[in-house]
Parts: sequence; structure tokens; C-alpha cells
Amino acid sequence: MGSKDIGRKLQQAREDAGLSQEQLASMLGCAQSTLSNYEKGKRRIYLTQLENIAEILNKPIEYFLESNHNEPIKHFNQVDTNIDEPELLQIVNALYDLPREQRKSVMDYIIWQKSRRTLQEG
Repeated sequence: MGSKDIGRKLQQAREDAGLSQEQLASMLGCAQSTLSNYEKGKRRIYLTQLENIAEILNKPIEYFLESNHNEPIKHFNQVDTNIDEPELLQIVNALYDLPREQRKSVMDYIIWQKSRRTLQEG
């Protein structure tokens, strides 16, 4: 996730909170131009400042750091990929519908299944 993505989320969270750039900048103790540069992705936000922003806007820090779940979900088809098995393609597409933590759980399950198979074969 880059500065521009974080900046867009910052702007969205500020607007959702009904605050102007001037109001939020005042609460943060920075210049309005600094906040504007954060929102445009022209200036890097350090973690301590992002934590302050998250607290003021009543958002978890992860809100700013994770990819946007409202973005269009990319689905693959046979033409876009080298996956020639329809079942694997279906699995990949289903994973895109899951939040990151659930995708991690699926990966943990796959690793567990592979280790079981190795034990059974050995």
C-alpha cells in the first residue's frame, strides 16, 4: 500500500467524520498544507502520525493500511491466466471475495492438507 492509497483513505475518513482539512490539521497540530500533501500522497505519513489520525477519526489503523474492500473485485478467466484447470480457477476467484484474514486461514488449511499428504505418503 503506497502513500497515495493511504492518502485517499485518509481523505475519505476525514470526510466521513465531517471534518475539513483545516479542522483535522488543527487537531493534529500540523499545517493544512501538510494534511493536503498527506491526502494527495505527496508526503509520507509516519506511523505515529497515522496512529494519531486513526484515533481522531475513530478508525482502526488497519483501515489505512489494508487494501480497500470496496474496490471492484478482480475475477480471472481462462484467457487472463495460465490456469488450465477450471477448479483451480474457481478457487482463485473465490479467494478474491474473502477478507485478508480469511485468505490467510485458507492458506493455513492448504499447508495443513499438504503436510497430512506428506505424512500419509511417507
